[in-house]
Amino acid sequence: MEPLEQVTILMTLMKRLGQVMEHERAILRSLRVDVLPDIQEEKVALAEAYEIELSRLRCSPEVLAGLDPRVRSQLHEAMRAFQECAAVNLHALRAAKASLEKILQSVAASLAQSLPVPADGRQRLTAEPRGQVIPVAFDRKA
Repeated sequence: MEPLEQVTILMTLMKRLGQVMEHERAILRSLRVDVLPDIQEEKVALAEAYEIELSRLRCSPEVLAGLDPRVRSQLHEAMRAFQECAAVNLHALRAAKASLEKILQSVAASLAQSLPVPADGRQRLTAEPRGQVIPVAFDRKA
């Protein structure tokens, strides 16, 4: 494969993977986490292809050395932008995970309080569960 072809493939993979990550963040902002699995297959395939192409390029430094300086500069800029996009996406995913974990903890705590356990440690099936309102706020600016 020609050096320019290798670089073009790598840059194309980075661009498409960046688009998928942007879409993923839009899904998180819209709180439609149920559709996240729909894009995971493409994201995984793109990430694997990216890793393979990057590894090939790293194993052949002469490929980069033989490129026109403008092409090397474009590759460097594309890699910088891709790394920035990946960092933003990682931050958004971590924030969404933390928010969901807090919600789950609140729900679990509420459930634990709704059916009190008697002193003998056995839960009564006839006990009337108490309802509790759990305040939840969603920030769509992730």
